[in-house]
Amino acid sequence: MMEKLGEFIVKRRWWVVSTWVLLLVVVIVSTAIGWWPTLASIQSDNQSSFLPAKYESVQAINIAKKVSKHSDAPTDIIVFKSSKGGALTTDQKVEIGRVVGTLNAEHVAHVISVTTSSQQLSPDGKIQLGTIVYTGSGQDTASINAVKTVRAELSQLTAHTTVVAGVTGSQSISFDTQDSANRALKIVSIGTLLLVFFLPAFIFRSPLAGLFPLLSVFIVFTIASSFIALAGHIFNFHISQQLSILFTVVLYGIGTDYILFLLFRYREKLRSGDHSRGAVSFALSHAGEAIFSAALVVLTSFAALFFAKFGIFSSLAPGLVICVAVMMLAALTLVPAILAIIGERVFWPSRKWNIRAQKPTLAKSVGGLIGRRPGRISAAVIIVLLLLAACGVGMRADFSSFSQPPKGTPSAAAYNELIQAFPPGTLNPTQVYVTSTLPMTAAELQPLEKTLRHTQGVSAVQSAVLLPNGKTAEVTIILAHDAYSAGAINDISGPIREAAHTFNTANRSVYVGGVTSIFADVKAVTDRDLRVIFPIAAAFIFIILAILLRSLIAPLTLLLCVSLGYAATLGATTLIFQVIGNSSGIISFIPLFMYIFVVAIGTDYNILTITRLREEVKAGNKPRRAADLTVEHSSATVAAAGLILAATFGSLMLGGITFLTQMGAAIAIGVSLAAFVIAPFLIPSLSALLGYAIWWPSHRPGSRKA
Repeated sequence: MMEKLGEFIVKRRWWVVSTWVLLLVVVIVSTAIGWWPTLASIQSDNQSSFLPAKYESVQAINIAKKVSKHSDAPTDIIVFKSSKGGALTTDQKVEIGRVVGTLNAEHVAHVISVTTSSQQLSPDGKIQLGTIVYTGSGQDTASINAVKTVRAELSQLTAHTTVVAGVTGSQSISFDTQDSANRALKIVSIGTLLLVFFLPAFIFRSPLAGLFPLLSVFIVFTIASSFIALAGHIFNFHISQQLSILFTVVLYGIGTDYILFLLFRYREKLRSGDHSRGAVSFALSHAGEAIFSAALVVLTSFAALFFAKFGIFSSLAPGLVICVAVMMLAALTLVPAILAIIGERVFWPSRKWNIRAQKPTLAKSVGGLIGRRPGRISAAVIIVLLLLAACGVGMRADFSSFSQPPKGTPSAAAYNELIQAFPPGTLNPTQVYVTSTLPMTAAELQPLEKTLRHTQGVSAVQSAVLLPNGKTAEVTIILAHDAYSAGAINDISGPIREAAHTFNTANRSVYVGGVTSIFADVKAVTDRDLRVIFPIAAAFIFIILAILLRSLIAPLTLLLCVSLGYAATLGATTLIFQVIGNSSGIISFIPLFMYIFVVAIGTDYNILTITRLREEVKAGNKPRRAADLTVEHSSATVAAAGLILAATFGSLMLGGITFLTQMGAAIAIGVSLAAFVIAPFLIPSLSALLGYAIWWPSHRPGSRKA
């Protein structure tokens, strides 16, 4: 099939390129005139919007809407303090009242109200809070952008006073996160583009070799992004703003990998003396199988995210699947068509591509060592990976990544001042809602209040508020821990909900709401998704590899290798951030994304290695000799592709966002282990040890003589 495809692409090269360029022009023009949606139009970072409706925190949100028409309205907190330091004076409190009153009277667009009171004074008297209520929802663009106007007005109103004001809370954090994410996207995009250009250019000693993947992937990225946005509008799904940056990295990372697979095979054919366009057809027929299989593995692994209950995971699935599918099509059609047009000029001005190495290369030396000592090599690699994996035993999950303000932002400064002035839990109270089919009285709710006061994790309980019809009530509780801490989340999911639910009767239901309740449900659904997605992705990979390799032992061997690589990656990430970096833990979503990316994308290199092993065995080489030749001929390709992909994901650390920093580091580590340890050392050495048995139940490939 790949041979016929290669012949067709070479023959119809101009037609293929023209088709892709026409599609690109249509997408760009349609987006510019507003006929086609943009990726930004389907972005959201509201955690509750990603939770299924059956979860308690979501049900509590629906009840809250009945308690107050503004119960679901986004809010911010103004943090007032003295410009001279110390406790606020009486005059300064009057100034704060005047500032708040003036701001409220100005009726800033998309702001419902601005209020303050003496009850919002901190225990030490140094901080007084104000509350801003916005129109719309938490993800409403207009209300988020209103933060900029509010900050400007506050700055002007306090300019000639002795108080200073900062703003933090849901909308200001969203505003600063949006701003940080946009800057991160620019930084990551620039870093990725530079890496994609300079690394291939350096490897092949040619600027055209750097421009080739840059141009090809740019076309794919533009088209894929537009298709993702269109799919989001058609099927009504959102993507996390921070995670949408992954589309850029995935496309440029795997896209460059696939192009390198093709270029190395093309160079190999050129060195054999074939300088015709048939060399492109040869390269596609040999590298195409690895590209198709690798893309299929990545695509199906990403498709496993469809089975997730948490919307952040499941909503990413269509975008990632579209990215990989479009890139796979481009790698098998557009890229070889351009290569057939450019020809060997892709390596200009270097001439080293046409010269075979006269001296033994490092790859040849390593291949010989693996062929002679496969047992020692495999044992050493497994021991190192197990030691790294052991570091992940004490990993702690951090659930606050999407709710804490980005470091160095105005909302972060105000947030830090606020948490130092008020007891933990005061800033984000938890609401307990009681609904009944019959009217209730305040006296009936007192047992619930009493029970909650004596419950672990509760610092204080405010008196219940009843709606006029008496069928809905709200009890506000102050948690003993910070609302985003693991302690508060465990208290909500355990003793607090258990205590609240004891008040349930045939006519009465109790729901625990608030931000901590949302994250308790996020934890529950994330744990569930980890248990479900892991085996589904592994099953998809096994089936594809079994069909590709016509073997059961080989895919099992690969899965065991990548699973060990995953465990080692998790351990190394825990060691770097939690032990050495002394962070509060590894952000809760990273283990799942790490599994998907490290296992799926890391398998690319294993597929390239195992298909070359099969090729060498089919050529009549014995298993140890096949391992030797595989390392000699494929390790450079794997190393180059791994270097680019690891560096591309590593560029996420340049964005300054904690989640992306941990994500980028984790995947870069995983890809590096796959490309520099597992694919060139562990798999060839295990193949040499297993011998022909690795291809069971197929017959022994190739000649029995050799």
